[in-house]
Amino acid sequence: MTGASVQFSFTSFFKKALARLTLTQKDLLLMLFNKKLRQAGDKKVFVPSYKEEKVEVWSGKYISLIVDTPLRNFLYHVTKIKYSKAYDFAIRYRNSTEHLRNFCVIGYSIFAGLSDAVIAHRHKLLPSQIRALRELFFDFTNAPTDVVARAAYFTQLADNNIISDVDRRYFKIIGSLGELGLKAEADPSSLTEDEKDKLNGYLADSMLDNVTSLYFSIEDRKDALAYNAVINNLASFFIKKEEISYFRAKVRNLDASTNRIVNERTDYNTGIQDEDIMAIEMISQLALKENVLPEYKLITELI
Repeated sequence: MTGASVQFSFTSFFKKALARLTLTQKDLLLMLFNKKLRQAGDKKVFVPSYKEEKVEVWSGKYISLIVDTPLRNFLYHVTKIKYSKAYDFAIRYRNSTEHLRNFCVIGYSIFAGLSDAVIAHRHKLLPSQIRALRELFFDFTNAPTDVVARAAYFTQLADNNIISDVDRRYFKIIGSLGELGLKAEADPSSLTEDEKDKLNGYLADSMLDNVTSLYFSIEDRKDALAYNAVINNLASFFIKKEEISYFRAKVRNLDASTNRIVNERTDYNTGIQDEDIMAIEMISQLALKENVLPEYKLITELI
């Protein structure tokens, strides 16, 4: 697409007629002609021109018929019919290299489902400015919600150079973990235990995804041996994962038992025997004692 400046030009007939007029007559004719153009509402315009295609000129008075509200407001702004301070900010913010990373993070936050007010507070902007960014550049209203369709959607955006491959990976993890995906990248140490467990589960699923991709890439014996080694390591990983879940449950039970014993000790009556007190103290010490974790052989060691 190329731009062409459309300017007025007389036809050859008018040019011949003007050549026969005096200077005063020419000025009078041009004055009357320009007056007629103003009455008709004709102006100098700039229109896109396509090779071997016809271009239809549209009028700004029909913008009000557009059903899409953000698009209608944006056209009002660019045609200078109705100025929007928020849209002007959004356009300048998008084109600013100094704010490129902030612009991307705002898009990730919008996709994660955060409200305009929350995002604005984090980036020290106005909610109206975040809303303008969302309406112009990050409107995911019609984005697919199915896992497969959503992956294809963002991959296609990356292939078309609308988003970068880094953006595609961020949208993928946010689609699975929500805001947790952003927090894990920004500051993993701030995650709670439940959030860390959820993140570890996601990483385990990602490992399965990588193993599946490796399986489809096997072409020779060397690739097959490498794949078998990965499978053995994956089995060890899931065994350790189950062990961790087991010992966590055991620790929770010991903590609950210890708390129950400590709380019940305040209810002892004065007739309790010294032997009973010693037994309770021994039980408390045993409950708090750290046991050595058992070791299990790997699958490869059992062969």
